[in-house]
Amino acid sequence: MSIEKVFLNIIAQAIEYKASDLYIIPRRLEYLINCFVTDKIETLMVLDFPQGEQLIRHIKFQSQMNITETRRPQASRMVCQIGEAKYSCRVSCVGDFKGHESVVVRLIYQTHQIAINWVNMNGLQQLKAHIQTRKSGLILLSGKVGAGKTTTLYHAVQATSEGKFVMTIEDPVEIDAPDFLQLQVNMGANMTYGQLMKLALRHHPEILIIGEIRDRETAKAVVEAALSGHLILSTVHADSATGVWHRMIELGVENENLRYVLIGIGYQKLLSSVIPSQAIGDLVYHDASEVIRMIEK
Repeated sequence: MSIEKVFLNIIAQAIEYKASDLYIIPRRLEYLINCFVTDKIETLMVLDFPQGEQLIRHIKFQSQMNITETRRPQASRMVCQIGEAKYSCRVSCVGDFKGHESVVVRLIYQTHQIAINWVNMNGLQQLKAHIQTRKSGLILLSGKVGAGKTTTLYHAVQATSEGKFVMTIEDPVEIDAPDFLQLQVNMGANMTYGQLMKLALRHHPEILIIGEIRDRETAKAVVEAALSGHLILSTVHADSATGVWHRMIELGVENENLRYVLIGIGYQKLLSSVIPSQAIGDLVYHDASEVIRMIEK
């Protein structure tokens, strides 16, 4: 089998599992081909070292990377066609001190290509209702890496906002949504979350999705945008709804401003499934008044 077919088979398996990332990792005399599925690593196959190196050279060639560079980090993009569907992929590679390379391929799905099966629909319905009825304010989701927070925000917005002008700012873009105007953070070009938010607000989006609030600049910009009359949706790394509140305060958001703009906070997790490709989601969603009561106990 040609190395191109080997690679396409690997991608097809990862897509069947609805994996978010594909890892090609050197281990002594072999390469492990792993993928990240529902908060855990699945091994797809093991290649001997020459095959693994050949696979990496093929990926670098398809991504228009420098094939001869084996130590410095490189990042690029590529498109893979599986059947009738095309998938955008972000590719990054780096070599260890021996010059043995590892590669990560991030699979970018379109919203119709991914779905979450819910334990119950209550949290999602509350989230959708807030997106549909509110013109301004701040909605936040939290959960572990890979819990599907961005997927949930995209689906909720698409289901409730037909005809509305939606913008996103992400680092990096995780889902290809043709109906949205999507901007990507680029630190090298000084395109930070804060800078891109200033640009986005000049476009007057009806809904603005911010991929993640991870620093003071972004937290301040998000709250100021909500205060100025925009509907902002974003994610925060925290282990509960009250944890999100305390994290925002830690990032310098004033208590009174957060009380004024907050619409609701959701905590999402993915539950293990017998079938890896079928993600089972559990979203617990609280409106702002509930969150405030919890933090005041």
